[in-house]
Amino acid sequence: MKLSIHQPDFWPWAGLFNKIATSDKFVVFDCVQAPRGKSWFSRNRILLQGGPAWITLPIYRSSNQKIFEVRINDEVNYRAKHLGTLRQAYAKTSYFQEVFDFVEGLYAAEHQFARDFSLSIISAVCRRLNIRTEFVEVRDLIPDSRISELRGNDLVLEICLAAKATSYLSGTGCLDFIKPEDFLLNKVSFEFQEFVQNEYPQPGCSTFHPSMSILDVLFCVGFRKTEEIIKGVLNS
Repeated sequence: MKLSIHQPDFWPWAGLFNKIATSDKFVVFDCVQAPRGKSWFSRNRILLQGGPAWITLPIYRSSNQKIFEVRINDEVNYRAKHLGTLRQAYAKTSYFQEVFDFVEGLYAAEHQFARDFSLSIISAVCRRLNIRTEFVEVRDLIPDSRISELRGNDLVLEICLAAKATSYLSGTGCLDFIKPEDFLLNKVSFEFQEFVQNEYPQPGCSTFHPSMSILDVLFCVGFRKTEEIIKGVLNS
């Protein structure tokens, strides 16, 4: 059983959906300290007027917050702002109305916590792209008391063992702490994700901008082509 782990980023890029699609189980990693400052946890990039622009979820910040504790700042009317920005950015694309109706439905739901909103987005996109991977909460695998004792490589390995994974699919953002040899010693095969962002038409852009939010892919090419972009790597 192949396992992958990631925090619930806000409107993440296609690479995260490829990582989920390539796995049998995906662990929602929300038990560590929330990122300080600007991060993918609360913002991502779309294309606006031919160039990258940020779409940001307003959140309340405090010291020593865990990811699952971060609340959305509802004093800011982010729903109307985001939907207005997306309309301005993508209204002329061929798939605008289909995708906008989907996105608008997600914004209609009430969420107190940022991770809940992002997870609802990720889960809904997966369903529309026919990604059937099982989602698992990290705290259903390991008790909080144990999580607080572990760091980095040891925590990831323990999650794999608790989930009874035979294979772990890792991103490349952990090269400073991950130790593949520890996984192999525990009979868990280890592999790094290989995902190259294939180019797709981005209306209004003279050059291709990679690593945009999944929103950009969906609006530019629609659900069916987005599924092919994400899953095509699996069969190459």
